[in-house]
Amino acid sequence: MKSPLHRRLREDSRGQALVEFALVIPILMLLLLGIVDFARAWNVYEVLTDAGREATRLAVVDNGSTAAEVREVVKQAAARAGVAVADGDIAIAEGAARGEPTTVTISYGHTLRWVGGLLGLVGADRTIDFTIASTMRRE
Repeated sequence: MKSPLHRRLREDSRGQALVEFALVIPILMLLLLGIVDFARAWNVYEVLTDAGREATRLAVVDNGSTAAEVREVVKQAAARAGVAVADGDIAIAEGAARGEPTTVTISYGHTLRWVGGLLGLVGADRTIDFTIASTMRRE
């Protein structure tokens, strides 16, 4: 026959919730940080897409614009969201005559912060490479 103390300890589950929480919290934190990381990556993608459109519009509407001015528009638009784009990451293919297409291409490698750290531990790539191309006809 079991003692009353043994029965009381067996029925006491005050620490159970704490143990379950300790087991589940790492998974929840990984999920939360992954959502934040990929949301930031999506934001960077959208910012670069808008910067490419803005620069392409300048290149096709204002026929007196130079490639340096178009690059500067991309860099300024990206900098507003805290994204630093180098001159070498921006390619411009201008159409010479009216009606020909002009394309601005932006290449950018976004590094994942939290999930990237875990990916780095297993040898996977920590960056997401974006290539954004915006094409419009010269007016």
